[in-house]
Amino acid sequence: MSNARLGRIAVLTAITFWSAGNLIVRGTELTGPQIAFWRYLLASIAYAIGHRIWVGPLRWSDFKTAAPVGITLALEIAAFFVAIKDTSVANATIIGALTPLLLFGVAARRFSERISLRLIITTIIALFGVAAVVFGADGSVGWNPRGDTLAVVALIFFAMYFALGKVARETLSGITLQTHSLLAGTPVLFIVFLLDSGGIPLPEGGQWFYVFGLIALPSTGHFLIGWAHEHVSLTLLSLMTLGVPVLSVVGARVLYDETLTAAQVIGIVAVLAVLSFAIVETARIEAEDTATT
Repeated sequence: MSNARLGRIAVLTAITFWSAGNLIVRGTELTGPQIAFWRYLLASIAYAIGHRIWVGPLRWSDFKTAAPVGITLALEIAAFFVAIKDTSVANATIIGALTPLLLFGVAARRFSERISLRLIITTIIALFGVAAVVFGADGSVGWNPRGDTLAVVALIFFAMYFALGKVARETLSGITLQTHSLLAGTPVLFIVFLLDSGGIPLPEGGQWFYVFGLIALPSTGHFLIGWAHEHVSLTLLSLMTLGVPVLSVVGARVLYDETLTAAQVIGIVAVLAVLSFAIVETARIEAEDTATT
């Protein structure tokens, strides 16, 4: 199996894990900053030990390369959690879905990726599909200047996370990038955790299972994304993130018995169709570019 195909499988697995993470957060009584900090702290310890055993000692030079990636993602998490307190989760989600459009220019200029007009058009169609999925439950659309502005800030940080991660992968292995990113992001989330909680409350009893669930799934998802950067275009990677709200809604239907409206079903079909087209289209473009070099 080619590395390109393995990369696509890794991304598909990652967005599935991220979607599962949303459902895990939905089921816990811990606040967003609380569960984010404990997840980061324990994951950074686990990855640091694993890196020492299987790769070698942690190096300051690697940390400096990976730090912008980890700090950017931590800031995105912090901004998003604050945003959803002031605006709706639906608004924050749909704003976050603009990530591909933000990254198209970066992909073309920094990484010389070719983006076809058909891909741009279908991406816009996918955004309408995501909107149908997110707002289809009750049709409510609210506007809160502070909350929506913070959601835009989170969007910018999320796009930067992908771009910086692809740059860092030019010199770091996937496991080294993941380990040092976690180590760099943990202090940022600790500050957010303190401000949100006013102390350092420990999860109680079964709450730890939710923390470990996030380490096992979403954190692994970030590792897979880091590894896939070397084998998948930034264009395709960013487009695949549109599957996260869709899979989360479907998962909520299965686990929490949430209803699906007709608008949501249409949106889900549209997004999945666009993502299937995106995989085929980017593969076609890459094949053409390889043939001409």
